Amino acid sequence: MHRFLISFALFSFALLSTSCASAGDSDADIPAANEAQTETPPIRNAEATNTEATNTDVTHNSVMTEAEKFNVWKADFMQRAVAQGYSQDLVARLIAPATINPKAIERDKTQPEFTKPVWSYVDGAASASRVNSGETKLANFRTTFDAIEARYQVPRHILTAIWGLETAYGKIMGSDDMVSSLATLAYQGRRRTFAEREMLALLEMVQDGYVRQDQLVGSWTGAMGMTQFIPTTFRDYAVDFDGDGNKDLWESEADALGSAAHYLSRHGWRASEPVMEEVRVVDGFDYGLTETTKRTVNQWTTAGVMTMNGQPWTADAGFLEAKLIAPGGHRGPKFLIFKNFDVIKKYNNSTSYAMGINVLGEALRGNTVISTPWPRENEALSFEDKKTMQRKLTALGYSTGGVDGQVGPNTRKAIRAWQNSLGLPADGYMEQDLLARLLAQ
Repeated sequence: MHRFLISFALFSFALLSTSCASAGDSDADIPAANEAQTETPPIRNAEATNTEATNTDVTHNSVMTEAEKFNVWKADFMQRAVAQGYSQDLVARLIAPATINPKAIERDKTQPEFTKPVWSYVDGAASASRVNSGETKLANFRTTFDAIEARYQVPRHILTAIWGLETAYGKIMGSDDMVSSLATLAYQGRRRTFAEREMLALLEMVQDGYVRQDQLVGSWTGAMGMTQFIPTTFRDYAVDFDGDGNKDLWESEADALGSAAHYLSRHGWRASEPVMEEVRVVDGFDYGLTETTKRTVNQWTTAGVMTMNGQPWTADAGFLEAKLIAPGGHRGPKFLIFKNFDVIKKYNNSTSYAMGINVLGEALRGNTVISTPWPRENEALSFEDKKTMQRKLTALGYSTGGVDGQVGPNTRKAIRAWQNSLGLPADGYMEQDLLARLLAQ
């Protein structure tokens, strides 16, 4: 019976493909692009509903093997891709050979910036070997960087930091088949909507001649090349900087770095402004102002925020808008973060990542960004610890907005409210000693 279902699904795809072959190459139904590594908005509701129904029906047939269920999902996706205007031949050539990538399922459960303490991530980002290699790249590609800076006004040390942190300057770009990886995430991963949208973008990239099919090798996330663009980002921001007719992020340093600069520029990079600056705060500072409150530097100064050396800000800096973060709590370093920090987070929506890029970039210029010691003696919370904390806070009346093991804005707001109730510095930071105190209530 299950083999009949597979055959029927593939047969249905062939029929639909024939009827839609003249639909053309319209991109009216192609989902909008989104930034790398962020949560994604849903594809059109009809598509999302259809996908969920298909996978539910397949999963409930316990007789079928995993590979057979995957093939049924794949046939359904191929039908929908052809219905959106992609050619039958292209869809069959690109999607039909896809197989399940077990690594994509396993790795999708956790990513480094969400599991390491912030100081561990930042330390690793600016390791001695990464800085040394980056200095060599800056010297070897000086002319390329000159041209990129002239066009996009994005500094070379930031681009080099992205290159180094994403792929170790092109050494670790991934060796997974991108179609299989994205198809796996779409079929049974937690980011199905994201992955299906990226698969449609792959089809468009090949259809429009942006890349060759044989180039579609990358990471298990579907990211590609030296600067790890996901397909929608590639489609919308990749450039042929060296002018050879191919947007080659795998072999052309000019294309890869030029594309990263184009991406940052389009998202609002401000050439004359900093990324972040370490600061000091007065005793009794209101940590409830951290993360979300945006003020000018002059206003932060009035609230008790000072430069590390105690010198006044320049007149121009005083009018820049910034937010204050204390990622290691009140005992760790504090930073004013500016517009360019948010632009880097468009590349990868992680505070740790944006900090790592800036710390590495400044190290490549011979600068040290962080002078205050991190609270390394604090034992970080495990994933289960975080869920236990969320449950306890909620039980005490401090809603975390759910129990998911991720410490986001809602959880930090709840931690601050609990800290305030005890007269503690309300920095929204939780470590093992403080967790024990919470659980004792």
